[in-house]
This record gives sequence, structure tokens and C-alpha cells, in this order.
Amino acid sequence: MNQPSLIIEHEAYELWLDEKLLTRLAGGAATLLPAAGSRQLREIDIEAAIERAEDWLMPFSKALQGLQLKICDKTGRLKSYFDEHQPYSVEQIERIFSNVHYEVAHVREVERNSVADIVLVREFAHHGRLSGIVLNSADPGPQDTSEKEKA
Repeated sequence: MNQPSLIIEHEAYELWLDEKLLTRLAGGAATLLPAAGSRQLREIDIEAAIERAEDWLMPFSKALQGLQLKICDKTGRLKSYFDEHQPYSVEQIERIFSNVHYEVAHVREVERNSVADIVLVREFAHHGRLSGIVLNSADPGPQDTSEKEKA
């Protein structure tokens, strides 16, 4: 079937392919874009987050090529950037990233964890050569690790 899913949680990112966990990034957004006090984000912070995202996803990028990535955002952070269930093209993802980058470059207030999420989604779209991306924040999907831990 080859259905990749990215699970965004408050404390981790998980990449699944069908029912198999490929990798987990503990710390989630805070690992990609660590908080350094309350200072404003800078462009160099985004560049560092891109490097960290690439390091995490590159070993799995070939397995994603040509596929549509389903994103399950359990945090709700991406809702203001994406419409639910609408497939997004790589070009649309790039525009969303460019808009966020513009906000950071012009010293506007942005939510750090949302920026980290968008950086990661953009890197998946770019390096995974995805056919599209769908955001589904309502359905945690079959890989709901919180339910598995309760069992």
C-alpha cells in the first residue's frame, strides 16, 4: 500500500510507512528549533532547523518518493496554515514555507513550534519528492501511540 504518515505530537515527530514506525524524533519541534530564551526567531535559526530536519529524514526520503504524505497534527499547530483534507502540492508547501520565512525575516512574531513543523513538512515535500500532502488533525490514524501505551 505504501501510505506514509507523519505524526506531529507535542514531544515527538514520528514517521510511519503503512503500519510500520520508520523513525521517531524525540523532542519534536523543540529538537528542530530549540528555544533560546525568548528571543525573536532569526533566519539563521530556520537554516539550522532545515539542517536538523534533513539529518533526520534523509535516510527515509527514497521510500517516500512519489507518495502522498498524510500528516496527523495532534497539536493543532498547523491548522492556521493548512485546510484539512485538502491535498497540497510541493509548490503550495513551498509557498507556505516562504510566507513563514518572510515573517521571520521581517522580525514579525511567529510561533516557534509551528515554524519547526512547517520546516519539517517542507523538507519532507522537497527531499521526499512527494506527490502531495494532506493534513488530517482530527483522526490520529492507526498509529496512535498514546492508545497503544494505555493497552
